[in-house]
Amino acid sequence: MDSRKPDNLAQVLPHPAPNDRPSRTLLVAVRRMAVHGLYDASAALLMVQAFGVHFRKPLVLLRAFLMETSAAASGAIRIAPCCLPRMTAQEGAMMAAIAHALTDPDLAANHLATVTGQVAPGGLFTTMQALSMALRECGRPVVLD
Repeated sequence: MDSRKPDNLAQVLPHPAPNDRPSRTLLVAVRRMAVHGLYDASAALLMVQAFGVHFRKPLVLLRAFLMETSAAASGAIRIAPCCLPRMTAQEGAMMAAIAHALTDPDLAANHLATVTGQVAPGGLFTTMQALSMALRECGRPVVLD
């Protein structure tokens, strides 16, 4: 048995996926959109199931956030497959940024810098805060363990 595999897995997927159901649903939607495109029907259905009649605002803001994050990134953003119960460092930073966007903007900006590889532009930060606010208004803020 190769003893390096667990270390390698821990390096590639260092963070556990959120246990909170709405937060995990958001992570899966991010993964689906990253792989299959911003208008992936499965991701939209996940958002409808998670947010009910109030799904449109979080869905549109999530699409905008992912598009702006991709545009601001200086390199590739690692995304894990949908079924994995762990997150890449960049996914963890993205979820942490959304979770802290309203309560600790400096920490959220640091997390965004981890995702993009540079100081995140103001427009991306504003979109992230709007997404975080929309999730909170729906009663489904991102909760990390």
